[in-house]
Amino acid sequence: MTIDHFYTKKIEEPKGSNNWNDVGVPKSNFYIGMISQVYRDSAYIQVENLSLFNHRNIRLESLIPNSINYFVVIDSVQGLFIAEIYQSRVNSSASVHEAMNRGIKENVYPEMAVNVIGILDGNKFKLAGLKTVGITDKVYIANKKIISMYLNSIEVNDYQSKDTYGKTIEHQKPLENLMKLDGSESQSLSLQPNTLFDRHLMVVGTTNSGKSTSSLTILDKLVSAKKKVLILDPTGEYQNSFSENEIDKFTLGLDISLNTNDVEDQFWTDFFNVSSAEDSNKASVLSDAIASLRYQKSIGQSHCLIKDQKPVNPLLYNINNVKSKEFDLSLLTNQIRNEAVKQIQDSGQYKFKKDGNLFNASTWLIQKVTYFLKSSLIKNFFDSQQENLFEKLEKFIDSKNSKSLYLNLSRISKTDTAGRTIVDLISKFIIDNKTTNNPALVLFIDEVHRYISRYSEENGLISIAREGRKKGVFLFLTTQNPKDVPEVLLGQVGTMVIHRLTHSEEITAIQNYLNQNTVSQIPKLNQGEAILTSINLLQDIHVCFEKSGRSHDNSTPLL
Repeated sequence: MTIDHFYTKKIEEPKGSNNWNDVGVPKSNFYIGMISQVYRDSAYIQVENLSLFNHRNIRLESLIPNSINYFVVIDSVQGLFIAEIYQSRVNSSASVHEAMNRGIKENVYPEMAVNVIGILDGNKFKLAGLKTVGITDKVYIANKKIISMYLNSIEVNDYQSKDTYGKTIEHQKPLENLMKLDGSESQSLSLQPNTLFDRHLMVVGTTNSGKSTSSLTILDKLVSAKKKVLILDPTGEYQNSFSENEIDKFTLGLDISLNTNDVEDQFWTDFFNVSSAEDSNKASVLSDAIASLRYQKSIGQSHCLIKDQKPVNPLLYNINNVKSKEFDLSLLTNQIRNEAVKQIQDSGQYKFKKDGNLFNASTWLIQKVTYFLKSSLIKNFFDSQQENLFEKLEKFIDSKNSKSLYLNLSRISKTDTAGRTIVDLISKFIIDNKTTNNPALVLFIDEVHRYISRYSEENGLISIAREGRKKGVFLFLTTQNPKDVPEVLLGQVGTMVIHRLTHSEEITAIQNYLNQNTVSQIPKLNQGEAILTSINLLQDIHVCFEKSGRSHDNSTPLL
C-alpha cells in the first residue's frame, strides 16, 4: 500500500486495473519537507520554507503545521512510516531575523524533530524494529484516514481465544469508547482488556486530576462487558457506583467477617503493627498471648490463661500441641498482662512467676491492642457468626458466573496498618487459591500506596504482580503518590494512565515509563487529560476521559 492510497481514490474498474485518478486532495497540499537527519531514536525534517507552516483548511482537514504533537507520514524506500512531531524551531541568525521581520517566508527554513512510531504493514502500522527513515525521504501531514488507521493499529497484540488444537475461536472484544484522543472530539479509542491489564494497570494523578473519573470509567466498561472484577474499596467511595444486579456488595465488619482460625501469627503482628525489627520483643509477647488463648479455646475455657505459679514444661507442651488457630480476640489485652511472667526454679522444677519489669515492658503493647480492640467495628469483623470472608472469596474465584464482587473495607481500615494487613490477607488468599481453571479476574485497589509499604519486597500484592498473569489475576491500582509504591511493584506494571502530577519526586518515580519529550507535559495536563503508556501500545498517547455517569462518592466539600 503506497502513500497515494491515502490521498487519492481509485476509480471502480475491472479487477487488475491500475488506472488512478486523483479525485481527492492531492498530497502536495499536505507536504512539509524532507528528512535531513536520522538518529536511532528520532529524525529531523528540513521544511522547505516558512510558508509551509501556514494554517490551512482543506475540505474536512484542518492543518496547523507550525505547532507540535501532530502526526506525519514519511514516504520511504523501506515503507510508509508514521511519526509524531515533538519539536519545531527556526535557526537564529541575523538573516533569518531580517527575513521574518520583513515577512519573506521563502527565505526561512524551519527544522522539525520527529519520533518515528511505526511502519505500515498491510492495513496496519506495526513497530518499525530496525527499519529507519532515510535522508531526503518526503514528509506529509497525516490526514484523517491515516490517523484512523494508526488508531486501529495502536495495539501491538491481537488477543485470541484458541481451542486445544491451537485454532482461533474468537478475538477478544474491545472495551468500546473507553477514552477520547486528546484534541479530537470525534476520535474515540477502544482497547482490548488485555492491552490494559496483560502486565497490570496503574492510574496515577494528584487530587482533582481526573484519576477517580478515569478509574470509574474503566471499571464501568469492565463490569458492563461482563468481566470479573474484585473491587477492594478502603474508603467506600465506590459503594453506590454499581447496582446489586451487576455486582455482589459486602461491607467487612457489617455483613461479612473473618474467623481467627483462618489467619496465621504473622497476620496479627502486622495487624497490630509490631512487625518491625525493633518491635521483635513485643511481637514475641503478642504471639505467646495468642498461643495461650488458642489453648484456652481448645479446652473449652472462656477466660484468660493464668500462667503465674503454673509448671512450665507441662503447660508449654499443651500450648504447643494445639492445632486450631481459633481464639477469643476480646481476651487478648488481659492475656498480654498474664504473659508478664518469668521462669524460676522451685523445688527442682521450673514454674512461671509474675514479673513487674516484664509487665512494664508490655505496657505499650497493652495500650496499642486496647486501642485497636476498643472499636466495635474491629470486633464485628472477627465475629464468626457472620458470613466468612474466605468462603465468599473462594466462591467468587471458583464461580463461572461473570458477576463481580465489591468489598467495602472502610469500617476496618481506619488505620493504615489495619487496612494494609487486610488487603495483604485478601491478596495472598487470591494468589494461593486462584488457578488457570477459574475465570480470569481483575483486582482493583484504590490508593494502593496506603496499603503497601514502599520498602516491601514480599507481600500479597507483589506476589500477584509477579505471578498473577499466569494464573489469570490482573491488578488495577490507583495512587496519587507513585513514589510511595514499592519499586518492585512498579516494575511489574506494564500499562499506566498518568494524570497531572506536580511534585518532582512523583514524576521521577514514573518517568521511566515515558520518553523524555512527554515527561515535561505531565504538570500541564488539565483535569481529565492523561498520558496512556503501555508495553502493549505502539507509543504513548494523549487521551481524555469523560465521566461515566455512575454515582461516585468522592466530591470535595466547599468551604
